Amino acid sequence: MLLQRELNDKPVPVPRPSAPTASAVARASAALRAHGVEPVGPDCTDHVDLVLVLGGDGTILRAFEIARERDIPLVGINTGHVGFLAEADPDGIEQVVADLVAGRYTVETRTTLNVEVICPDGTVTRDWALNEAALEKRDRARMIEVAIGVDGQAVSSFGCDGLIMSTPTGSTAYAFSCGGPVIWPEVEALLLVPVAAHALFTRPLVLGPNSCMEVVIQRVGFGGAEIWCDGRRSLDVPVGARIRVTRAERPVRLARFNEAPFASRLVRKFDLPVEGWRASSSADEAHSPEEDALHQPNLSTSGKGAEGERRWGSSGGTA
Repeated sequence: MLLQRELNDKPVPVPRPSAPTASAVARASAALRAHGVEPVGPDCTDHVDLVLVLGGDGTILRAFEIARERDIPLVGINTGHVGFLAEADPDGIEQVVADLVAGRYTVETRTTLNVEVICPDGTVTRDWALNEAALEKRDRARMIEVAIGVDGQAVSSFGCDGLIMSTPTGSTAYAFSCGGPVIWPEVEALLLVPVAAHALFTRPLVLGPNSCMEVVIQRVGFGGAEIWCDGRRSLDVPVGARIRVTRAERPVRLARFNEAPFASRLVRKFDLPVEGWRASSSADEAHSPEEDALHQPNLSTSGKGAEGERRWGSSGGTA
């Protein structure tokens, strides 16, 4: 199944194809047919082996709605911006297709979330998310008053602009921009990150994979609140409602072509500065541990680090 990024990849308004992606889709279709594989569109009801997506992370999240329902793997080619979930760039389309047809890939499972909203009248609405379930207010001028609990135990209550309940996959998305930690995908954990909270104990919480995160809406401004699943689907959350977020039984399946560590993807996608690291593997092998120590920066005696220590003193703690 071939899916592509669109100019405005949202449920509304009706999107239009973007030119660069349309060109990449044409190449992917031609490569598939050259290998004797017939590409189909998202409306196909027959058996599908794999979903090939050309777009950014938003397009890949949209495609996962189809892939998860069919329990088939998905592979993304980035024609968007960051493309953190994508596996390759457009220059490698033909090689990607060749590897897919030959079966030269592995399948990685990613945790998803079950999201339940239990309203005061007893009605229950449900959805799921791969990245995060984000509680947001509709009234920008007022905070949401919430009480949070974990595994049936009350933890804290405070006013805030919102809450993000995330998977490790989503730790590099909305949760990351709100101060949450980056969690490696193979770590089994859940993450809760308050957004602009007005309280002392409002640090992000990293929870066990089988934990149940609960949020009770105590007070909210005009317009109420809503919870967004991956920024694509929303559920209304009235005052007095209880939100329950747990790990879902059904994960998503992501096709991978190489065994590069997650750290390398993190550096590449975020363009992180790594000038202080050892230059090459050959140089690493040539250095002894004592010689390696000579190549490490000494922030306590040089540059801004030394100036900061002289000016502000030492905290006496350890990092």
